Amino acid sequence: MRLVSFNINGIRARLHQLQALIDTQQPDVIGLQETKVQDSEFPIADVEAMGYHVFYHGQKAIMALLYFAVRLLKKCFMASPTMKKMLNAA
Repeated sequence: MRLVSFNINGIRARLHQLQALIDTQQPDVIGLQETKVQDSEFPIADVEAMGYHVFYHGQKAIMALLYFAVRLLKKCFMASPTMKKMLNAA
């Protein structure tokens, strides 16, 4: 399994770079940082057209976001440090 982490620094402006990365590296899992989009703005259809399932969670006030584009996996569980604190407090 090939995993790739990519600081994309704004996904909407760099979809062509994501496609080039996929073409050259053929990763099974891609972790994206600095996507700079809220959930409602994430280009789901564009990433799915590249052959990946999309799992994401964004926060409005935080620009250093972690999103995943995943091929092969059926489920993805993500917990940010803030979410882990909330889960531990419950």
